[in-house]
Amino acid sequence: MIKKQPGVYIFTRIIVGLTLLVILFPIFWIISVSFRTPDTSLQAYFYLIPVKATINNYIEAIRFSKEFLNISFLEMFRNSLIVTGASILLALVLSSLSAFSFSNFRFPTKELLFTMIIAAFVIPPQVLLIPLFFVLRFFGITNTYLAVIFPYAAFHIPIATLILRGFFEQIPIELKESARIDGASNFVIFLRVVLPLSKAAIATTIIFLFLDIWNEFLYALVFLTNEKIQTIPVALSKLAMGRWQIPIHIYTASIMITVIPVIIIFVIFQKWFIRGITMGAIKG
Repeated sequence: MIKKQPGVYIFTRIIVGLTLLVILFPIFWIISVSFRTPDTSLQAYFYLIPVKATINNYIEAIRFSKEFLNISFLEMFRNSLIVTGASILLALVLSSLSAFSFSNFRFPTKELLFTMIIAAFVIPPQVLLIPLFFVLRFFGITNTYLAVIFPYAAFHIPIATLILRGFFEQIPIELKESARIDGASNFVIFLRVVLPLSKAAIATTIIFLFLDIWNEFLYALVFLTNEKIQTIPVALSKLAMGRWQIPIHIYTASIMITVIPVIIIFVIFQKWFIRGITMGAIKG
């Protein structure tokens, strides 16, 4: 048994505490300001508990978005949910099939192909912005949901493949061989054996992809110029650019409204997400 050293124990706890403080303080501050009244929004900057609390800021945030952006929060959520959901679904289908192939079959240049797929992950999306714009314009799908769904899915297939392959390879080969002896095809094994046993990996992948795609700004700004199909990050940036019109307590309320889906997704998948992170740590 490793002997616990008091000095190291206290030092690590201090580091963890300071790290949590740096990460969580801005979040709690935004929550605090979103509930403050107009006359106290800029007072007591470092105090997290509002002197006077109100929920009118959230009502005003909804009104401001409709008045200044010509798009309601409901429409923003609809656009972001369509884009994010479709992108995740497309990326998961393609990456899971790819990961299954890499983890179960032997074929020439397998590792080379896998390395090339992972290498695509390190290419900055900003580098491909202009050429991709011309490609999308050539096919006539700019200013549509497909203009961001296809790039989002394509850019996230490498990381999703990397995560899923690691989990697929942990599934005992005896289970797959038993299904194959019973007459199951490779596709049936994939659907009936591999996927049900990989809920933790899929949940982990969904959370990673959701957070990244939900908050993506640049491609949505360039490819979606129609206000009626713009996603939440673009709409919020326009509110921020008009900050001389929208007070800070209303803007922070707008931010909190947009965070709700992220919280819901994490609550739904947290059990499998934690299990997935734990399995990855054990494997490493």
